[in-house]
Amino acid sequence: MTDISGFAKRVEPDIGRPGRYRWNIVKDGSVHDRSVYSFATRREAETDAQRFLEKLNITWAPRS
Repeated sequence: MTDISGFAKRVEPDIGRPGRYRWNIVKDGSVHDRSVYSFATRREAETDAQRFLEKLNITWAPRS
């Protein structure tokens, strides 16, 4: 999912904790931010990543 500011979210399994998930926010193919917490479900991780992404998009949106 790409937004106008160019940030996108990726939710992946947490390597250190099987059965849990973490998110990464990427821009231009490189990681911009990572989740601090490990989430029990993919849906929880996606919801948290979406909230973080919305804040980034507000902050970095082009000004008119």
